Amino acid sequence: MSDNYITISTVKEVENPKELSQKIVKWLQSDEIIQSELSDCVLSTKNKGYKPGNKHVDAIGYDENILSLNTCGVEIKTEREVFNAGAFTAMTKLECPSCNTNRFEGITPQDFFTDNCTEEQLNLFHTVFPEFDKWSNNEKASLICPHCSKESSLTDYKTDNSIAFSNFGLTFWNWPDLEKEFLMELKTKIGAEIIRMNGHL
Repeated sequence: MSDNYITISTVKEVENPKELSQKIVKWLQSDEIIQSELSDCVLSTKNKGYKPGNKHVDAIGYDENILSLNTCGVEIKTEREVFNAGAFTAMTKLECPSCNTNRFEGITPQDFFTDNCTEEQLNLFHTVFPEFDKWSNNEKASLICPHCSKESSLTDYKTDNSIAFSNFGLTFWNWPDLEKEFLMELKTKIGAEIIRMNGHL
């Protein structure tokens, strides 16, 4: 059985992410969306998570008996990272800020997923990941556009909202779809624009 996740992160970095995480955890616990204690309920080698609380249904709208799952909880992240980088493919838009052209222009899903890409096309894809790592480590991260040959900062590239360069996020492991009202309240509590990303392992 595969594991699904919903990641909610801020669109950009926030100040004092650890303080913000304490505020959000306190709110989720007071509303009994999550439990009070950390446990091994998420797929992470770094963090533990919070299991669903007694009123977790308020966040999803209906009961899917998720409490029976071993992997089911909320993971809080407060360090710089490219959120959802594991779901990054050549189908992800990465648009040059200088010429507004997608880095992966001309690569089709059929070619990418059947290993029919040229070496040059694959290189355009694989060279992005070292820059992800640099950005996460607070190093200079940039890409040279294959179309206009201009170098731009990684975070100046426009994406299609399937990844985010941030330092604050929550991952809901194996939770069903979240209610719009809950997401709106979460955004208000965070006090910044948020992005929602789905994926599975």
